[in-house]
Amino acid sequence: MRYLSMLVTKTKIICTIGPAVNTVEKMIRLMEGGMNAARLNFSHGSYEDHEIVINNLKKARAQKKMPLAIILDTKGPEIRIGKITEGQIDLRHGQLLNLFRSPLEGSEQGVCVHPSYVLNDLSVGTRILFDDGYISSHVIESTAEKVVVKIDNGGTLKSGKGVNIPNASLNLPTITEKDIADIHFGCKHDVDIIAASFVRSPEHVLAIKRLLTKEKKPDIQIYAKIENKEGVQNFDSIVQIADGIMIARGDLGVEVPLSEVPRLQKMMIRKSYLAGKPVVTATQMLESMINNPRPTRAEASDVANAVYDSTSSVMLSGETAIGKYPFETVQVMRSIVQEAEADFNYRAFFDFHSGLIHHDVPSAVTLATVKTAYSSRAKAIFAFTSGGSTACLLSRLRPEMPIIAMTSHEKCYHQMALSWGVRPYLSSQPIKTISEAFTKISTFALKENLVSNGDLVVVTAGSPFGISGTTNMMMVESIGDVLVRGHHGVGSRVHGNVTLVLSSESAKDYAVRGQLLVMTKCDSSFLSLIQESIGIILQNHIDDVESEKSAIHIAQLLDKPAIVRADEASRILKEGQLVTLDPEKALVYKGVIF
Repeated sequence: MRYLSMLVTKTKIICTIGPAVNTVEKMIRLMEGGMNAARLNFSHGSYEDHEIVINNLKKARAQKKMPLAIILDTKGPEIRIGKITEGQIDLRHGQLLNLFRSPLEGSEQGVCVHPSYVLNDLSVGTRILFDDGYISSHVIESTAEKVVVKIDNGGTLKSGKGVNIPNASLNLPTITEKDIADIHFGCKHDVDIIAASFVRSPEHVLAIKRLLTKEKKPDIQIYAKIENKEGVQNFDSIVQIADGIMIARGDLGVEVPLSEVPRLQKMMIRKSYLAGKPVVTATQMLESMINNPRPTRAEASDVANAVYDSTSSVMLSGETAIGKYPFETVQVMRSIVQEAEADFNYRAFFDFHSGLIHHDVPSAVTLATVKTAYSSRAKAIFAFTSGGSTACLLSRLRPEMPIIAMTSHEKCYHQMALSWGVRPYLSSQPIKTISEAFTKISTFALKENLVSNGDLVVVTAGSPFGISGTTNMMMVESIGDVLVRGHHGVGSRVHGNVTLVLSSESAKDYAVRGQLLVMTKCDSSFLSLIQESIGIILQNHIDDVESEKSAIHIAQLLDKPAIVRADEASRILKEGQLVTLDPEKALVYKGVIF
């Protein structure tokens, strides 16, 4: 099966891999349903489990010959409750709970917190939330051994549940020891993207970049997960440093008031695409489908609104990792995305953003590329890219036509699977010239039914060719070997040999049966000649209306294909040359085109 026939959405879909979908066969089903990237949550599972999953994902994408980004999602500097002797405790409104600094097993009297040093940053009145905010409390006392909190909203607290401390500046490490070990594991197994949890500043991203460079894996991308107030406050600088953004609405909705999350989501999506960075909208998108075969109406609206906001990707978490209906969930998400995209006004989006001032050459060139694609009615945009930056710059303008991006770097090929509207193509060999690249990508696009012979496409690339970040050229090309362009035509496509006919009298010297006639004038005196031929290519001046009317009339009368105003046809086409006449597109191709 051709992979592009399955990638039917411009907005990409990320699936979290877990026990429900951890075999090659199930991963292939997810890919066929619309999965573009697979996420591994390193808050759970062993290295042995993750290694099996990564190997299976690589087998699945190799079998399907599809791009699929593998994402390692770090645990990050989380705060969690320690072990509770009975597994859980019930907390009531008004109850006092001790948070111990020493690693004691929890009970009704209190629990320990990991890492315990965060308790040093708390003061009387500080809000503390447990289990994604379902249990809330505030600090009433702090001693050398413990912090005492009063429960404001009770519930059942289980071992290992998360702790959130909104509006507090905590002395947490930029990268934890576990994250360092996990990233080392990801480098060893060649993942495509690191999703860095709880990013608070650009320094956090830079620290991971340095670690990847040390591991000799600088081409692994870093997506910054924004899930706390500091991350929101520093977003403008984070988005410039990170390769992509993930809006982790779960923890974000605990760290900031829930009422602010929709506004922040829209803000971060907009700033991400303006920066030319992919942005993922994540958490609880179709959560009810963990246990139910259909989503709620609110969930469907949530997914659709993320598409209307122009997110690059939408993400499924527990729905695919542990849900009862993982395959149905992907299909439902895909159908919601498709409906929203069908209602999206791409041209209005582009017209609004095309007025933005771009001070760098690559941005200006990609803007001109999309503008030219609209004005020339191009069927596709071809991008030749080394590291994927050209594709990202095109993607941020959200063009209606597909962006077909070719690279010879496999990692870039898989990473581009998450860029909005981009359809990656991997060249097995490095490409040295634009001509060679155009031939390869045209063949691919024709095979995938993305374009047809004679279609116009707009091409953008960098010169020197093959060097990342040098996008500086644009050109308009035709698919196939187009020799001559006409103005309009009638009839069906036909191929045959060319005969040049300058007048009805001189044509008596030629054998015109079964030939394509190239003419500079036409009137009723050519009727018998045209009857013997298989088609007409009329090279008439725009002012020669009579020849044009006669050619069209005779062609329709005799059921012959014809094109008119075929500029320079008599100069370009050679006697006896085999060509294909396509009246629908008013084109003449070299050789036989089916």
